[in-house]
Amino acid sequence: MSATFCRFSEWEERRRIALSLLIAALCLVFAVFAQRRLDRELIDYSAFVPYGVAGTLFALAFGDIALEKALYPEEAGHPVLSRSLRSIGVVAISLALALVGCLNFGGNRFRLLGLVLWAGGLFVCLSYLYISERVTAFGRRLTGIFSSKPLSISRVGLVLGVITLVGAALRLYGLDAIPADIGWDLPYNYTDALSILRGEYRIFFPANQGREGLFFYLIALVARFATLSHFSIKLTSALVGIATIPALYLAGRKLFDTSVGLVAAALLAVNRWHIVLSRSGFRVIMLPLFTILLVYAAVRALRSRSPFDFALAGLTMGLGLYTYTAFLFAAVAVPAGLVLLSLIKRPPNWRSLVPLVALMLGVAVVVYAPLARFAIEHPDQYLRRIGLQVQLVGGGVPERPRVTLPLLLENVRTSLLMYHAYGDSNVRFNVPSARHFGFVSGVLLVLGLAYTLRRWRQGANVILLVFFISLIVPMTLAMLPREMPNVFRAAGTIGPALILSALPLLVLSRQLHKLGATYPTSDLVATLRLSSSDEAYEFILRTGRRGLLAVAPALIAGTLLAVEFRETRQFYFHEFVQVLPDKQNVSIAKEMARQIEAYGDLSSCYIKVWPHWFDGRALQVYLRRQYGAWNPEFDRFIPGQPPLSTITEGGLVIVHPDDTAGLEFIAQEFPRHATAVHVLPGGTPAFITVYVER
Repeated sequence: MSATFCRFSEWEERRRIALSLLIAALCLVFAVFAQRRLDRELIDYSAFVPYGVAGTLFALAFGDIALEKALYPEEAGHPVLSRSLRSIGVVAISLALALVGCLNFGGNRFRLLGLVLWAGGLFVCLSYLYISERVTAFGRRLTGIFSSKPLSISRVGLVLGVITLVGAALRLYGLDAIPADIGWDLPYNYTDALSILRGEYRIFFPANQGREGLFFYLIALVARFATLSHFSIKLTSALVGIATIPALYLAGRKLFDTSVGLVAAALLAVNRWHIVLSRSGFRVIMLPLFTILLVYAAVRALRSRSPFDFALAGLTMGLGLYTYTAFLFAAVAVPAGLVLLSLIKRPPNWRSLVPLVALMLGVAVVVYAPLARFAIEHPDQYLRRIGLQVQLVGGGVPERPRVTLPLLLENVRTSLLMYHAYGDSNVRFNVPSARHFGFVSGVLLVLGLAYTLRRWRQGANVILLVFFISLIVPMTLAMLPREMPNVFRAAGTIGPALILSALPLLVLSRQLHKLGATYPTSDLVATLRLSSSDEAYEFILRTGRRGLLAVAPALIAGTLLAVEFRETRQFYFHEFVQVLPDKQNVSIAKEMARQIEAYGDLSSCYIKVWPHWFDGRALQVYLRRQYGAWNPEFDRFIPGQPPLSTITEGGLVIVHPDDTAGLEFIAQEFPRHATAVHVLPGGTPAFITVYVER
């Protein structure tokens, strides 16, 4: 009787789990149908309703499955450890010493004495906190390092290594050639990195509307091992992009578990949006990295209640403010998340959190202090970029309508659709209006977001959601009326969004493992017979449905990632290359530089300026010239006047294909000349080189 009841109970459990898997499959069908409709540019209820049904059904069916880790120690079944800051005087003195060092940073310059005091004070603060808490563990680590045990790599480490290598391949393959054009902003990056290499250590870089400078110092560091060039600038952003992959693994593991971390890292490795930014050479690539690091550091600090971990979160927050303007919203997300957490459930021993949060904010302020000093002394330069955007959005520029509440709501709708429907229309960073996420990650994002909203009170889910929402805000607020989403301003959402995308796969994995547990370990037998004229061989493979179901999640995840990889490869290396400026990834400025280098004598090379033709700064970067030291551009031909009058023997003049008057003038001035037309793919003339002789 008991055996019959046990079999009946197993059958009921299998039926229940099978039903949940059927619901999961139904959710995926609805979501895939919705995404396919959106890809056909059918932005209507036929796309939104299935996505809504899929998300709602998934949240209702699986909202009781707990994936997140307990945020507070008591939730995990451990006693709450009430830690106080020992020797507050050491921490206060070291941070005060760091602030004193900032007094030496006048004139927008890092100086040696101030740098030693500022960085040294922060180092003393963090070192003291680390050693005072972990001296025993630190000793054990040193003992382990010098022991005779062989080094080994865990299975998780091996998988993460493979994922990182795949991401590195997508970010480094053909990097010298794609993208070929340096664009309008990277010449400023080149000039700023060059100034660092020449000993000008600026705190803030005022050129090009003003920019934070941590990325430029990384470019200069890479240039110490390679020549400063367009390639080394792109290599710097690619290396930052590669480093973001294991960082996302750490954040996913800290919030949920190892599986979520690995899946999120794999999705990032093949994420089209992040690959475009990684290969671009723009400082915005720092935004996803530091956002992810801040999520990791903040959750780690809340869980451990360690003064060192809170100080580390403050360090991450402060350094992030040197990366990209939109990181300010990530810094705001931390206190906003803490406030929401306190409203949801008061943390145990919450009073002990007050000095720890104060320590975190104090360290962040000290790290930010040099930049804050510049902002106070030169608010016009520091806020120039923000002020220009505010002026545009506020209607302060002619022909720019003011953003009203209805338009703001429309911007919110447009922002939320960037993952699935339409994205940036700038051909330098996207196939015009293509969605920012891949098909697989977009489908999973809807399900994962719905699941997390259902469980927003549990674990650190609210922090993840606050980061995700907060980092959409800078793009939404800065959008002009009817403007498309911007791949730069919302880049901080990439990490949180991909963690959300990883959750449905873990839910599915849990259900498959539960189903497998209802079967015996070995209940399937496969026999293979091989016979010849004189001998026969028999191979027996004994396995079970439990074993098959155990490997099913990995097979499903691998298949989905392969689909995402294939789509990303097609998107970047084929579709995106076709639209890159100036056409099919051919750069007019780069081709001009090749012709000038082939000619050899820069002193007798001249370029007739034409509206919206090429970027003179880009040309000089390709020729490795500092902007202003050599200027070949002129705006009109004047008989007997420079620059053509200075040509005594021979020279090279470059003109726009439509400049017929200029070509006629050159022919009259130099009867002895040779003309060559340089064309873009498809036969469109790009520029004309005229070799002249007296």
